[in-house]
Amino acid sequence: MIELERYYSYNRYLQNTFGGKTYKVVVASGLTCPTRDGTLAKGGCAFCDVRGSSSYFGKKGRGDEIQEQIRSRIPAVRERFGAKHFLAYFQSYTNTYSDVEYLRSIYQAALSEPGIDGLCIGTRPDCLPDAVLDLLEDLAQKSYVSLELGVQSFDNASLEWLTRGHDRQSSLDALARLKNRAPHVQVCVHLIFGSPTDSSQAPEEAAQILNSFQIQGVKLHQLMILENTELARRFREEPFPILDLEAYTEQLIRFLEHLSPSIYVERLYANATHNDECLAPQWSKNRWDTHNQIRDLFQSRNCIQGARARGVPISMPLSSSRSSENTSQLTAGS
Repeated sequence: MIELERYYSYNRYLQNTFGGKTYKVVVASGLTCPTRDGTLAKGGCAFCDVRGSSSYFGKKGRGDEIQEQIRSRIPAVRERFGAKHFLAYFQSYTNTYSDVEYLRSIYQAALSEPGIDGLCIGTRPDCLPDAVLDLLEDLAQKSYVSLELGVQSFDNASLEWLTRGHDRQSSLDALARLKNRAPHVQVCVHLIFGSPTDSSQAPEEAAQILNSFQIQGVKLHQLMILENTELARRFREEPFPILDLEAYTEQLIRFLEHLSPSIYVERLYANATHNDECLAPQWSKNRWDTHNQIRDLFQSRNCIQGARARGVPISMPLSSSRSSENTSQLTAGS
């Protein structure tokens, strides 16, 4: 039995864009973050561990060191997944937080490596000066460039609680400037659901804002308490409420039903990379049980991306090689 396609998955977006299996290859830029180097703070955002909540941080590297990272990782990814296309993923910390000359050198080094079809660059809304936007637009006119923008929340109370060091307006300004100054750059916004300071309408409002800026993608995370973070210290001293899986899925449904169907969903939730370092929620540790429960809740609630979105059509983009009747894949943590 073919399951109804309930949202526009990242897998299908990549298939439509590159015409084959496409995977990210993680690259360390050697850059830090204004919440770690003392510009805004020294401890990082409240949820961010020493790995930058994912891979790792190191000293700045030359272009040939960037290329060596890529060469050492592509063969394993190709063998494991049968990938035909690869994106260099500058993931941890803030990968536009440097002078333009250094950024150009590492981006171009990655793009010049055989097998790399484009860039994915993780950054913050307050680290996108005009010169960096101009660089990204210049590259995007020749190659695929996706900017993964860590907005996390449009609620000022939540941004302050997460010690982000920027406010709601900073994110709105960054999205507007990206749309106007770097229109060829693909924008994927990261959001966290589950902060105890979130407003009651946070999912719907976030979806409506993203629709208005006509971004290309979203990457969703539950609030996760990791060892060696400010949140872990607070949680031990005075525990705060954490969403259980059903409550989190309810927020996902509210968000997706208000989100334009043209916006791909890269991830619905995050898996704990190191289970022994995840204090909460416990469902972050179990990939497939969580995957299946979210799928079942989507089905029981008949969740369809865009069903409640104002002024946008409900139909999702079709795959270049598959019909609209195909079963969607529930994109979990990557």
